[in-house]
Amino acid sequence: MRLAVCSSKGGVGKTTTAANLAVALARHGRVLAVDVDPQDSLGRAFGVVAKGRDDSLSALLEDPAADPRTVVRQDVAPGLDLLPAHPSLEPVATQLAAMGGLTTSVRRALRPLRGDYDHVVLDTRGDLGGLTLAAVCAADAVLSVFTDDPGSALGVARVAAFLEQHRAYENTSAVLVGAACVLWDRRGGAARQVVGALEGTGLPLLETRVPLSRRVVTSTLAKRPIVLSTPASPAATAYVALADEVLAAAERVSA
Repeated sequence: MRLAVCSSKGGVGKTTTAANLAVALARHGRVLAVDVDPQDSLGRAFGVVAKGRDDSLSALLEDPAADPRTVVRQDVAPGLDLLPAHPSLEPVATQLAAMGGLTTSVRRALRPLRGDYDHVVLDTRGDLGGLTLAAVCAADAVLSVFTDDPGSALGVARVAAFLEQHRAYENTSAVLVGAACVLWDRRGGAARQVVGALEGTGLPLLETRVPLSRRVVTSTLAKRPIVLSTPASPAATAYVALADEVLAAAERVSA
């Protein structure tokens, strides 16, 4: 499975979800986590910071002949390798967009690695711009996330429409495997209202809810995803369950 984790807005726990899903999926095979966000948050979630464009995804997008194995960080977690981003990804993307090469750039960069991994998790920036499309073009499955913020529910609908549009344009064959509620506050009513609103849209909602937890923030500061740092915590077990649910949904839609 090549999974792009997407949202049309920031601050919804997208990168935290991508990092923990990558760790959890490593229980099912070798995983490559790919940071397609110039803010390089996914790499930082594992304590990996690229020094410059030459040791990040930027170098691979600039030079299609470059060997991605020279940039991938090996074994940042059990069964998990990481391809980091760098702020230089922004100007590189702008240049590629002007040349008409941005949409397929990430797919091209990852092609030599296709046989090395069982799963690839791509973290995108919090918008639906060109870099997000490039990540979706390299994926066969898309996961969107939302919180108790009604704006994040609208974001799920926008991701779904964005994906359908680009499937129609044949930019990607990726399928929306679901939307997951993270930062779930079971005692609050807002999250239930947002879930109820989304249920009325017919979009595929996943059953797993990742509970709101201070330990998630602590693990982020410690640069170690909670599935690794506190594996028995409710949030960690929820991320593991979410990974299993996403994998099962991807297998169903590809059957």
